[in-house]
This record gives sequence, C-alpha cells and structure tokens, in this order.
Amino acid sequence: MKRYFGLIGLCGVLLLGGCMTQANQQADATMIVQQMHAAIHEQDLDAAMELYGDDFFASQTRQSWREKLASLQPRFGELREVKSVFSQKNPRLGGDFYVSGYKLVFERGVVHETLTVFKKNGEDRLMVTGQLFKFKDDVL
Repeated sequence: MKRYFGLIGLCGVLLLGGCMTQANQQADATMIVQQMHAAIHEQDLDAAMELYGDDFFASQTRQSWREKLASLQPRFGELREVKSVFSQKNPRLGGDFYVSGYKLVFERGVVHETLTVFKKNGEDRLMVTGQLFKFKDDVL
C-alpha cells in the first residue's frame, strides 16, 4: 500500500514539474507575440523578421513577407491596440505549438491575426512559424 501511494506521489511531482515547464513556455511564447506586436507598432521590420523560423519562409520569400508587414501601417494607420481573442497550446510529437488569435486595432480598421509560435523539442528557441492577417474575411 505504501508503495502505491509513493508511486502516486511521484507521478504528482512529475506532472507538477511538467506543468511548470509548460507555463514557462507559454510565458515565453507570449513574450514572442508581444515582441512581434511591438515591432509592427514601431515599424521595426528587422526586429520582426528575427522572430520567424526558417520553416515560415518555405512558401514565400523573406522579402515578400517583409513587404506585407511594411504595408500594414500605410494601409490601416498606426496600430492602436492589440486585443487577445484566444490562446491555446497544441503539443505535438516534435514540439509545442502556441496558437493565439488577436484583433489588431489600427487607426483605420481592425485586422484579425492568428499567430503560431513553435518550440521544438530539445531546443531553447521559440519561433514564429505561422502568421495570418485577415481584414473583412480577406486574407492579406
């Protein structure tokens, strides 16, 4: 009987330790998102581009994405507010995905954003692996 409770206690410690790690990764993912939004607000495209992983550019060039980010402010004005809509963690075999949705409130419109941050197992760096901007149901 003691052995059974000892095993349950050990499992509880392991689960609690896992939760603490997940919470730290969520905080780090949130920090990446905040850095991205600050870079968009300040039009610091170099800082924004540093946050993307190489996989992000498998279907588009760095230059074309940089131009898309640069086009937000001339089209919509200054970024005034970022409102969180949803946030979820999606653990996978290769690592953890942190997917978040935001309403980016600009001077002249609201853009809906879905941003994915990925932490590969065994690596310390978190990186943006997905970002989608929608305006009035059109993907920008």
